[in-house]
Amino acid sequence: MPQTVFTALCFQMPALASSDDSQVADELWLPMIPAGTFTGKDGRTWVNNKPDVVVAALTQKIPFDIEHATHIHGPAGNPAPASGWIVALKNDNGQILGRVEFNDKGKALIQGKEYAFYSPAFSFDQHGHVLAMRSAGLTNEPNLDLPSLNRKEDNKMPIPKILAAALSLDESASEDDAVAAVQTLKSSEQTALNRAKQPDLTQFIPIATHNVALNRATTAEAALKVIQDKEVEGIVDAAIADGKVAPANKDMFVAMCRAESGREQFTQFVESAPKIVSTTPTKTPLSQQGQQLEEHEIAMCRKLHISEEDFLKSKTALNKGA
Repeated sequence: MPQTVFTALCFQMPALASSDDSQVADELWLPMIPAGTFTGKDGRTWVNNKPDVVVAALTQKIPFDIEHATHIHGPAGNPAPASGWIVALKNDNGQILGRVEFNDKGKALIQGKEYAFYSPAFSFDQHGHVLAMRSAGLTNEPNLDLPSLNRKEDNKMPIPKILAAALSLDESASEDDAVAAVQTLKSSEQTALNRAKQPDLTQFIPIATHNVALNRATTAEAALKVIQDKEVEGIVDAAIADGKVAPANKDMFVAMCRAESGREQFTQFVESAPKIVSTTPTKTPLSQQGQQLEEHEIAMCRKLHISEEDFLKSKTALNKGA
């Protein structure tokens, strides 16, 4: 079983010195990734089971910085100077070594004992398999923490400024902050969608309910119109029977009573209008009831100075007596 002790992750600086303990060699091969399965101080585990693949993934030199500034400060647009460079990798019985070339700044930091350890940064897949070296950094708290910024302290990488602005986050916001913000937006959108699917019934009603109410209103309106028309005709017919309105003008007055305030005006008119049509029954002259006098009878009426009407009444009475 591969060795997974934490000391394999805490590479001490004395190993960086040349034969002259006061100097740092210009070029050193340093352990970078332990062989096989290894675990960080936080308890998370990775697997270096394909060291040759990791070695082959290095196509150009990568920085040896300070406190993993390449991945913390660089994405935010801040300076992340290197203290040296890893120019080559090799597989040493499953352990991956890196050939490091320190610059003057890096040598000064080490010789001045400002940093006692260093820590590798690497990429890995969802199963924890190491894929490639990304950098290494001088640190005093190495840990091999996610996302391969191997420090014990909080190592959350800041997100790009443009993404932070889009999510209304501070420029120092981390990936976890961005994920939380996105989840909040998704939750808000889902809540809005649910509300859209379930509209407020005080503001909206289902179309079927609307149609039923509309049909009832239309039916009631039609029935009311029939009743009102009958009432209007009754009022006009009463005025005709009272002799206040001529039958020939019935349609005109019915239309008037249907208009707004027309009924009130018609009522006032009828109350003050005189009778223009006699309501006393008239007797139809006998001459209009189908009876006519002969010419000699008309001549007789003239000689006797009696009216044709009286003559017809007498004649009718005689005929009934016969």
